Amino acid sequence: MKYMRCAAAVAFVLLPFTGSPQPAMAQQSPIKVVYEQPTDPKLRPIHDRLKQRAVLEELQAFLTPLRLPRQFTVRTAQCGAVSVRYKPGQPATVCYEMVDAVQKLVDQHTKDADFRQTVILGAFIENVLHETALGIFDVLQIPIWGREKDAADRLAALIMTQFGEEVTRVTILGTANLFMWSDRKWTGTDFSDTASPEYQRFFNYVCVAYVAAPLQFGDLVDKGILPQRRADRCEGEYEQIRKAFNLRIMPYVDPELLIKARATSWLGWKPGK
Repeated sequence: MKYMRCAAAVAFVLLPFTGSPQPAMAQQSPIKVVYEQPTDPKLRPIHDRLKQRAVLEELQAFLTPLRLPRQFTVRTAQCGAVSVRYKPGQPATVCYEMVDAVQKLVDQHTKDADFRQTVILGAFIENVLHETALGIFDVLQIPIWGREKDAADRLAALIMTQFGEEVTRVTILGTANLFMWSDRKWTGTDFSDTASPEYQRFFNYVCVAYVAAPLQFGDLVDKGILPQRRADRCEGEYEQIRKAFNLRIMPYVDPELLIKARATSWLGWKPGK
């Protein structure tokens, strides 16, 4: 699908989310959150569900260990399109218009309620962390060699594999399936885009998972999902990401709050409810 990245982002509104944000942690978050009221009456129920389920407040709580020089904003909004690009100094935006497209995409590929919601939840987390990574690069003025969005993918993948087996399983499975289900055909000037093709992004994520969570994803080569020639390079790629994180971002992370965040259950949802 042409707008796969944004489709993953707003998918979370379709989930029956039962978790509650942690007020004490959320107040210290490095991000502000805003649910902008849409002018289109058809989009208002989407706004209401997102706000009621406090999805952005949960993101605030999750990011509490991060200490930034200044806050940046994550918002939901009516965009007039399915997506908007992140611009330095501006909010990271999730568009209400993408919700219908997400549900249609997921429904085309699975009718299993539990798996459907696993894919939706995992893909949503990936996209929010991807957009948040762009904001972190901006606020900390982190130098990027290569594609900025590829760097954001790698940071998101690293974070996704650091909060326990269940978080890793759901986020990696959700991300991988959304990329595999993409029906976008890349031709000609498409390759001038600032984002890598979906299938390349798929392999970037599973490469990180292959090294970070070997008990869960160590059999990707045996299953024929991850080519051996790429698997042989994954450890080096992972260490490169870890080194960059430790050098540029870890100095801004509160270690005590990070321990608490890792001990917190972040997947407060129940399939089929």
